[in-house]
Amino acid sequence: MQNKLTKQKLTLFSVLLLLLFTYPVISIVNKVSFVAGIPVLFLYVFIVWIIAIIILFRVADRKPKKTDE
Repeated sequence: MQNKLTKQKLTLFSVLLLLLFTYPVISIVNKVSFVAGIPVLFLYVFIVWIIAIIILFRVADRKPKKTDE
């Protein structure tokens, strides 16, 4: 059961990442502006990438709960 739930979470997260990296969303942050000297598009890609790594690690590394049976 836990394995199926993990697969579902990873699939849902993959679709979310696909949506976050499609052209309409990227075009929103593709501006000629800088934050601390870094282009906004680079910051967006880097931040989404780091958050994705953290979330994927937490989902994949989760231990199944022990049941008292």
